[in-house]
Amino acid sequence: MRNYLIQEGSTRPARSYAQRATSSEVSRLLEPVELADWVESRLTRISRRWYLDVERRDGLGDGPMSNVMEEFLHLLVCFLPGLIGARRDQVDSLWAQASELFGTMAARRGLAAGEVVEEFQILRESVVRLLYQDPPLGGRVPLSLREVLRLNRAIDRGVTHASVGYTDALFFSLFEGSGVPDPPRTDDLVGELKVQLVSLRKELRELLGRMPGEGYLGELQDE
Repeated sequence: MRNYLIQEGSTRPARSYAQRATSSEVSRLLEPVELADWVESRLTRISRRWYLDVERRDGLGDGPMSNVMEEFLHLLVCFLPGLIGARRDQVDSLWAQASELFGTMAARRGLAAGEVVEEFQILRESVVRLLYQDPPLGGRVPLSLREVLRLNRAIDRGVTHASVGYTDALFFSLFEGSGVPDPPRTDDLVGELKVQLVSLRKELRELLGRMPGEGYLGELQDE
């Protein structure tokens, strides 16, 4: 037998508050700010998955290069909330610079052209996997296809600019004589990358008014 509201003249089935909330949620799509918040609250999880996969492929091991690459990948992930937020046009040009730096460093690390693309594509895999495993708002609100495509296009641009950075590094090496970037001393490469990361981080903070993820650090130590 159905339960009805104890209300004179009412024959409508009773529904809980949770049921009514769920009904209203499924009638809308996820807002851009909600997807950006979801990404920001999971920056460490995404970047950690990315780094672990890169480490397995490249054998970075322990040491200064491993540490600075982990820092670099985390910084790249920190761009994602801004790339789907209100200031995405301003953030996009800085994202291009950061992605090109990734490609340049890949060349100096001795990776092949296909490897730099594969390494950057891991970011997409990490985000998509997490979207299914731990969807925004617990999956109660459907994802907006427009916002998902926007995030996907941002990663595509990252892949493209990483390839540009890689190609440019080879091009300049060709004019310098060898045609292949000479492997630099690890300390020199780490030092150069750290200087670049400081500059990129400063510019991203200035664009967004704060560094993404700073308000979530206490929540992100679970993985």
